[in-house]
Amino acid sequence: MRLHPLLTPLLVLFASLAGFSGVCAGADDPYLAKILKRAEERQLHQERTWEVLLHYRPRGEERESLVDDPRFFLAPDGKSDPAAELAATLRGLFATDPRGDEHPRCRFPARAAWLAEELAIDGDHLPPMACPQLDEAMKAVNPRSAVLVFPSSHPNGPASMFGHTLLRVGSTYQSDLLSYAVNYAAHTTDTNGIVYAVKGIFGGYSGYYSILPYYAKVKEYSDLEHRDVWEYPLALTPDEVLRMVRHIWELRDIASDYYFFDENCSFNLLFLLEAARPQLRLAEAFWDRPSFWVMPADTVAVIERAGLIEKVTYRPAQATRIRQRASLLSPELRREALETARAPQGAAAVAVSGRPAEERRQILDLAAEYVQYRYSRKELEQPEFQRQFLQVLKARSPLGPDESDAGRVPVPPLPETGHLPGRIGLGAGYRHDTPFVELTLRPAYHALMDADAGYSAHSQIIFSEVSGRYYPERNSIRLQKFTAVDIVSLAPRDEFFSPISWKVNGGLNRRPFPDGSDRLFLQLNTGGGMAWQVPGNGVVYGMAEMDLNVSDRLRDKAVLGAGLSAGVIVSPMDPWKAALSGSAFVYGLEYHEYYRLALEQNLALSRTVGLGLVASWERSFDHNRVEARLVVNRYF
Repeated sequence: MRLHPLLTPLLVLFASLAGFSGVCAGADDPYLAKILKRAEERQLHQERTWEVLLHYRPRGEERESLVDDPRFFLAPDGKSDPAAELAATLRGLFATDPRGDEHPRCRFPARAAWLAEELAIDGDHLPPMACPQLDEAMKAVNPRSAVLVFPSSHPNGPASMFGHTLLRVGSTYQSDLLSYAVNYAAHTTDTNGIVYAVKGIFGGYSGYYSILPYYAKVKEYSDLEHRDVWEYPLALTPDEVLRMVRHIWELRDIASDYYFFDENCSFNLLFLLEAARPQLRLAEAFWDRPSFWVMPADTVAVIERAGLIEKVTYRPAQATRIRQRASLLSPELRREALETARAPQGAAAVAVSGRPAEERRQILDLAAEYVQYRYSRKELEQPEFQRQFLQVLKARSPLGPDESDAGRVPVPPLPETGHLPGRIGLGAGYRHDTPFVELTLRPAYHALMDADAGYSAHSQIIFSEVSGRYYPERNSIRLQKFTAVDIVSLAPRDEFFSPISWKVNGGLNRRPFPDGSDRLFLQLNTGGGMAWQVPGNGVVYGMAEMDLNVSDRLRDKAVLGAGLSAGVIVSPMDPWKAALSGSAFVYGLEYHEYYRLALEQNLALSRTVGLGLVASWERSFDHNRVEARLVVNRYF
């Protein structure tokens, strides 16, 4: 079987050097002893470049690498002892055992090149060594430039809700799509939102660097996952990009614990950029701030502040292009385009119909886009795709070029311009005629009522939000709510796409109990349904839900309920968002009903400040509660 020419260097780049865990070192020769002494006198293990290449992070006066795989270190205690690791690396460079690509000089080329330059190591004193895999990989990748790539979030996929960043390594290829993509990601097959969140938060996954053709990554994000892509060319010289790629080679097949909030896809890419230019201190921007999370959009902003970003290119997903074209047509024309895409033999009739020429062009262009989309979704085999696509193109060709901008997708706000992920809210209000003051803290990430600029619209991702209230009339402080996880995806349906909207949340909540008091209880809730776009950049939705409540104040300790929820969210103007929602549940065992209506509004005063207003009514165990509160939110 003959491989695609791009896959041969890819397989080489991924070649595993299994079983390598140390260096066979004999007695030091005089020249090596001299080099070791020179390194010790210069305290070379304290140099910035060495800390970057080993991913060391300060721990008080000590250092500890964020890499967890022991194969990344030559010294037994190299993870926490930079000096020992540097000495072991120098001994490894002079090792005479002929292991080819497993030799430290081949396995760690970035370290080897830096040490040789810093210590002026005479190459004649090094044993002869060939690194065929390394040489072939570097020749294939041919690194010349680097581009930071940001695929936007996709709320229907738990593993991609926060967005993502990767690097594209440019070469002398004329087409960017023929270059390589460098990616760091958790190795997971979990699709359940709660499972993914829990394991991701507590380091339940291993993260790996990978490299693959960029065209494959673009296809995965823009076509299969409906994710728009942002590209940021970086101001790195060819020599700096070469240093970065050498370090990437050192990290292949090396595992590290993956943490959702900090040691994630975006944070670990910062070390690659620092390897290219060690004087950069990108990661420290997150070590020195009080928050403990690193969001992909945050890292883009940090890289921009460092002066590395030269320009921005927006690459809309195919689904985005289809929605844009469809938005310019009437419902009747959209249906005709869909029918043409599903039965392309009718394309010729569309082309000669009595409609205005521009309408015929737009119908056929939209049909062609949708045929391509179906192929990308593997709904069509290649022969059938080619037949259908050519039928549409043949009918479209005589109509000439567009006279409008129907194919141009407006550029949305940049991901890094959205509100900051953390939020603290201070508010006041009344509940059942009793005044209160409320303080809420949310470490991450985005709520339905937050401004959508830079985020996936109609989605909510909240982790570890806690709110407490002070009731001055009672002189009491109490926990009002703790949300461990709350994820909502309201994915609008239309003629071309039929996603399922869904939600899942869990934590502690308060509502009236049989004795009339507001009691704290454990709540687990999930549901699914449908949503549709409405005027005012809004969405209307409905869901069927299951709700589990657990408390020792309940007769049977737990009740399971089923119900419905519905609502509408609109944003008539960019800074203003309003929502009306309602829900109704019936619970078994300790039979009772629960109802809730709420009107919420949010006014985004800036990227860091918002003003929220909530008015609600609820009925539980035949007890009514009316509440209103005004809150000022500060994003950080």
